[in-house]
Amino acid sequence: MSFTGPIEDRLAIRELYGTYGDASWRGDREAWIACFTSDGKWTSHLFDCTGHDELRATWNDLWKDWEAVAFLGEIGAIEIDGDTATCRSYAREVVQLKAGGVFKLCGRYDDRVVRQDGQWRFARRDYTLTIPELPG
Repeated sequence: MSFTGPIEDRLAIRELYGTYGDASWRGDREAWIACFTSDGKWTSHLFDCTGHDELRATWNDLWKDWEAVAFLGEIGAIEIDGDTATCRSYAREVVQLKAGGVFKLCGRYDDRVVRQDGQWRFARRDYTLTIPELPG
């Protein structure tokens, strides 16, 4: 996989990733959910959720113990085919826990992105944890 497709679409998809990271960092649940299609799917080693209601519930469950999140991402590939794209990205996250302490993790996202009503959104995000660093 590489970077293919119209530069305007690749830029718009990069802005989607930027919006996702910004919303995550700021703890803005609704801006984060808006990055997904209404039937968007998010999977990881901890959960599997589909649709805005389940995404919201998963966010709430994660954030009940979190004080703050630092979310840094890097896009490894964008391959556009019309109104769909296959993407790969990497994330470094540092989570400040409400009870004190932090945990850190690195992971890879394998994504399917679609254009709906002129906007690129995540239809599916599959997260694979690659390096966990849990509190002692």
